[in-house]
Amino acid sequence: MFSAVVDELVGLTDDELTARIEANELERRRLDAEMSAALAVAKGRSLHGVSGHRSMAAFCRAKLNWSTSEASRRLGLAKAVNEVPGLGDAWVDGRFGLPQAVKMSMTNANSRVSEHLPTFAPQLLAHAEQMPYTDFATVVDHFVAGADPDGTHDDRDAAIEGRKARVVGVGDTLDIRASGGDGLTTAEMIEIHKRFADIEYRKDVEERRLEHGDLADGFALPRTDAQRRFDALVAIFRQAASAADAGLVATAAVPLVNIAIDAATWGRLLAAAGLATATDLDDNAIDPFTGLPVTDLDDLLSDLVDPATRMCETTNGVAVHPHDVLRAALSGHVRRVVVDSDRVVIDMGRRQRLFTGSARSAAKLLIKRCEHIGCELPADFCDVDHVDEWDRNGGTTDQRNAAILCRFHNNDKHRSRWRTKRARNGCSYTVSSDGTVLMPVGARSPEFDHPDDLLQAG
Repeated sequence: MFSAVVDELVGLTDDELTARIEANELERRRLDAEMSAALAVAKGRSLHGVSGHRSMAAFCRAKLNWSTSEASRRLGLAKAVNEVPGLGDAWVDGRFGLPQAVKMSMTNANSRVSEHLPTFAPQLLAHAEQMPYTDFATVVDHFVAGADPDGTHDDRDAAIEGRKARVVGVGDTLDIRASGGDGLTTAEMIEIHKRFADIEYRKDVEERRLEHGDLADGFALPRTDAQRRFDALVAIFRQAASAADAGLVATAAVPLVNIAIDAATWGRLLAAAGLATATDLDDNAIDPFTGLPVTDLDDLLSDLVDPATRMCETTNGVAVHPHDVLRAALSGHVRRVVVDSDRVVIDMGRRQRLFTGSARSAAKLLIKRCEHIGCELPADFCDVDHVDEWDRNGGTTDQRNAAILCRFHNNDKHRSRWRTKRARNGCSYTVSSDGTVLMPVGARSPEFDHPDDLLQAG
């Protein structure tokens, strides 16, 4: 029977096969949501007791042959669709899949934040539908941090207290493992390794050029990427040992790490530390960061706003506790990058304040990967392009009009006359020449400030 299915699929055209895959995914989402609803109803009836089982987990193991971990995950989803408003509706409609539902379920299982989840569920579910999963997961983590700052702080302290590492040899294999610590230290170590790996890459490029001259690009590099990353680790150890033998104190390049933090979080942090005032001389409410008047200071300094507007992480995606940001900013070991509600850089620490300008570095700071749907190539290897084309659409060369695309998708964009448009949710989307917004199956198009522009030829 299965061979007949394969034969049928092989006979489909590319478009038909794509449609079949999408249809299967939508049906899988419907069935997963229905299964969660069925388990919720079964638990409400205590069906496991009727069937002679001590728990619903035992029922699932016996009736469905699930593992204990799978039963736990599925029962958590059943609890979530029963308690989080809108989750079941969006899931059964196919607007997102199992990974997004699991992330919401895990958040609902966190007793320290679950009471706030119903209030923010509409926002989070919209982000689940329209954001890449990685970005959505980050938004949920920001929600958890805002809803439970004490718990987040305790987790951070526990991670620092429980930090550990080991470097051991097993035969001819080197095993290096480390866990715990704060996010800032993690980001710093990642950046150091990345810089050393870049040095090894440049060595390979130069060696290939010396050997092959003008034809160098047609030959493979002497080492693989994995080999270069291993050799970079060796170089870090050897350089550290040399510095120690010479009695030198290693100093980090400045800035080694960039921290992205939104203006509201940064202002609240400064005000709480007594480093900025929340009122002027006449006791009128002002933004602690900009000093500008505000109408509702409580709203400005509130933790519980749309989590998608909140950032407190390194620009390579490592979450950082706000207290570590303040500590790092005071010591000068990092460069802070403050963003507004549209995730546009408005301050870069010791550098000039950026409102507009051809800031290539600023454009790439907050985007972690190519913005074409489904592409995961890191932003470091991508081009900075115009959202609105400079030559055809009069697009300005500033950060608000910047898009990050890898060379492949940048070329595709111009060849296919695709465009990149930023929606109201702050995310960028690829728009085909006929005005179709490229979205995952089941997801609805986000809202744009000027939706009529989508119909214009690129």
